Amino acid sequence: MLKAGIMEDGLVKASEEGTPQGSILSPLLSNIYLHYALDLWFENRFKKYCKEGAYYFRFADDFLACFQDKRDAEDFYNRLGDRLEGFNLELAEEKTHIIEFGRFVREDARKRGQKPPEFTFLGFTHYCGKTKNGYFKVKRRTSRKKLGQGLRKFSEWARRGRCYLKKGEMLRRAKTKIVGHLSYYAITDNSKRCNSFIYHATGILFKWLNRKSQRTTYTWEGFRDALKWIGWPSAKIRKNLSPFRRAEAL
Repeated sequence: MLKAGIMEDGLVKASEEGTPQGSILSPLLSNIYLHYALDLWFENRFKKYCKEGAYYFRFADDFLACFQDKRDAEDFYNRLGDRLEGFNLELAEEKTHIIEFGRFVREDARKRGQKPPEFTFLGFTHYCGKTKNGYFKVKRRTSRKKLGQGLRKFSEWARRGRCYLKKGEMLRRAKTKIVGHLSYYAITDNSKRCNSFIYHATGILFKWLNRKSQRTTYTWEGFRDALKWIGWPSAKIRKNLSPFRRAEAL
C-alpha cells in the first residue's frame, strides 16, 4: 500500500514518503506514529513540568491540548514544532491556534466588545455556554463546514438516486443516511443544528423525488404521509454529555 502511489488528474504518481491520502492504512499508521511522536511525549515528559493542570486529546491527526496556565500553553506551542520536526512531520500552522477558553472568557470578551472565542474539533464547534442555572458549560454544535458538506453529499446522492431507485427504496435509504448523521451529531445542546439538517434534507428529498418523472410524484401532504409511514427520524439526542444527567441515570 505504501508503494502503490497516488492518482492525480487521472495520472498515477509514485509515492516516495508517507502514506497515500485516503488509504485504509493511513489512520492506523498515523495513530501508531503519533502515539510515540506526541502522546507519550506529552504525558510522560511535557506534562510533568506544567505549572497547572494540562490535558491532551487526540483523534487520528487532530489533537487538542488544554492548559490552565497561559505560560504552559505558550511553551507547548513553541516546543511543538521542534518535536514534530524530529519525526519528519510538519505542523499545520493555519489550523493551530492558542485561544482563551473557560468560565470567565465569555464575560471578559463581552466587556471588550468581542465575541467569546470558539474552536472546531472533530466536526463540532465548541463554545462557552451556560446551564439553565447560569453556571458555565462547554456546549457543542455541528460546525458550519460539516453541516454544509453533509447536505451537499445528501443532495448529490438524491440527484443520482432518483435515476435508478424506486420511490420506496429511495425513502428508506434516505432515512438510513439521516440516522447515520444523527448517530454522530445528535448530542447534548446540538438539537438546533440537527433539526436544521433534517429540515433541509427533507426538502432536498422532496425536490428530487418529484423529478423522477415529468408528473409530480408527491404533494407535500402525500410526502409527509410517506415519511410517517417509514418512520422519518427526529432530532432526538443520541448521546447525553451532561455529567449530572448521566449520574442520575445510574
